[in-house]
Amino acid sequence: MIGLVAATETLPRPAPLDARFSAFLLDGLILFVVAFPTWMWSFVAAPFDVALWFLGILDVAYSVYFAAFWSFGHGQTPGMRVRRLRLVDGNGRDLGFGRALARAAVLLFGMGLGIVPLSILLDRDGVAIHDRLFGTRVFRMTT
Repeated sequence: MIGLVAATETLPRPAPLDARFSAFLLDGLILFVVAFPTWMWSFVAAPFDVALWFLGILDVAYSVYFAAFWSFGHGQTPGMRVRRLRLVDGNGRDLGFGRALARAAVLLFGMGLGIVPLSILLDRDGVAIHDRLFGTRVFRMTT
């Protein structure tokens, strides 16, 4: 249980957009370093249909990366660990892999459309749309 107060289900305030976005960028940098050589090959040497398949495979790999760290890494990707952020469900526990994978897919889709940053900025509580959909919360760890 994380930050639950006197048997209520009150979690700490959500992490601000700048902390969340910088953690996402750090994770993106890790993924970029790993995937860039293959990504370049797919566009330079491979036929167009192979390149499209590869982009789909990268999307799945990114989703699995986030889901694995959120469910098996105590709610923290490497970028979140640097920024001292943690993802928990509504009860303050880590997510299961299936729920984390679905959340990651919605996050990546929403980031591609620009919905995620807007949802955080426009939400009165500062909770992202994918966090509302899956009953999760990203907060800044104090210790």
